[in-house]
Amino acid sequence: MADGLFNPSRLYEVLNQYGLLPKHANFSPAGEASGLFSSDLNRLVAPDAKLVGRDQYSKDATMATLSHEMTHAVQNNLLQNTAIEIQQKKQQGAKLTDQEQQYLRAAEQIFSRQYGNIGSYNSANMRSDIKSYKNLTNDMFSSPTGNKNFESYRKSPDEAQAFGVGNMSYQSNLRKPGANPHFDPSMTTEFDILLSMYQNLPESLKSSAATVKQGQIERSRQNTKDVYLDLSGDMLKNPFADTTR
Repeated sequence: MADGLFNPSRLYEVLNQYGLLPKHANFSPAGEASGLFSSDLNRLVAPDAKLVGRDQYSKDATMATLSHEMTHAVQNNLLQNTAIEIQQKKQQGAKLTDQEQQYLRAAEQIFSRQYGNIGSYNSANMRSDIKSYKNLTNDMFSSPTGNKNFESYRKSPDEAQAFGVGNMSYQSNLRKPGANPHFDPSMTTEFDILLSMYQNLPESLKSSAATVKQGQIERSRQNTKDVYLDLSGDMLKNPFADTTR
């Protein structure tokens, strides 16, 4: 396992448990991005640390990228998808348990997103959650090059969590250009809290949501011409298991 503040093996294990490990293209993608994840296809493009030799900096950077993209897989396939499942129960008139209500509200606040639609969309909560999140992250990151588009992207809830988990998956220096040293640990903690809440939900709920997601992914894969998917394979082993220094 890795020796950072977050053990990335947890990402692999929980995705594997519910049959939602992404197809993995084990190489660097074309273009400027160091890794890619498609939520529709559940397809990930990023090399694992075994491919970059002995240099510790290269191994750490590579593992951070893979952890980042695997975080997106957990966000989309499990955390957000289960929030949608709970919201649909609510829309159908089913009474939610206290645990389900707590998880749904936590997901809305942490992702600054409402999971309902007409009839259950709470615009006041949405505005409040977005304002609270912006206040939290306002002084957390500024682009060293003045790139406002990247700054907005870097501070968005999904990306802030993924960058945080990636950077906390190895012994990293928290003082990075433009970043408050509390940013990555705070976002990783938020992700960790919601993941723990998810893992404590009833198995029947998680399995039902996972089955729905599996069907959506299969339908998307049948209608795609994604080149990376053609070059991807099953993630048969935990890529974080042998990254001990």
